[in-house]
Amino acid sequence: MEEASKEILRFWKTQWEAYMKAMMAMQEQGETMLDMIQNSGVLQEGSQKMVKEWADKYKEIQKIYLDMVEDHFKKLEEIFESTP
Repeated sequence: MEEASKEILRFWKTQWEAYMKAMMAMQEQGETMLDMIQNSGVLQEGSQKMVKEWADKYKEIQKIYLDMVEDHFKKLEEIFESTP
């Protein structure tokens, strides 16, 4: 049972890493799109500031989320490694 649990954890971690790569690629595309919109002059100055603040806050929250998930994976790995 212990080996099965380790395999499941490895599978979850592999899936998580694939998800992160896809999410980072989408984020980069989104940032490029936001830059294009802001540089196009479509948005007023106040709107540009609001969009920039929103994007910065999103990055901050996303980093906290990613760090927490990575921390939980490390804790799970430690639990499985310490289990005799």
